Amino acid sequence: MIFVTVGTQRFQFNRLFKELDRLIKSGEISEEVVAQTGYTDYQPEQYQGESMVSPEKMDEFIDKSTLVITHAGTSSIIKCLKQDKKVVVVPRVAKYGEHVDDHQLEIAELFAGQNLIEPVYDIKDLKEKINAVKGKSYSSYKFDNTKLIGSIDDYLTSLSRSL
Repeated sequence: MIFVTVGTQRFQFNRLFKELDRLIKSGEISEEVVAQTGYTDYQPEQYQGESMVSPEKMDEFIDKSTLVITHAGTSSIIKCLKQDKKVVVVPRVAKYGEHVDDHQLEIAELFAGQNLIEPVYDIKDLKEKINAVKGKSYSSYKFDNTKLIGSIDDYLTSLSRSL
């Protein structure tokens, strides 16, 4: 199963969902596709789509999936990487009315530069990237929170000194 998630941003992502329908209809994608469609105004024809799913259902879909297609939201990407899934990232782009700016392009480049995800910068490349991700090895995601813990410790230490 391919799971698609686009987060909870209040923007449409018709470009992605239309391309998925086209690929399924043409037989280029034969796997089952399940999508969390968010606020898109396009209704999938060839696959199951729900606007929002519970966190538990999200985890279940990710767990069952062979790969995940997601927007370039850091939470969505990291959630999938923590579950050791191969991730295809389609950044939302401002010129298509999918977000207010193009920061998701930068996020996708950052994760791709660390060999963690497969980015899709042109929606016409989606099928090629789905095929590529299946045979490619990616780096393991490791969350290093030592700086965060150090900052919290320093802050708490400074508070205790001022008491």
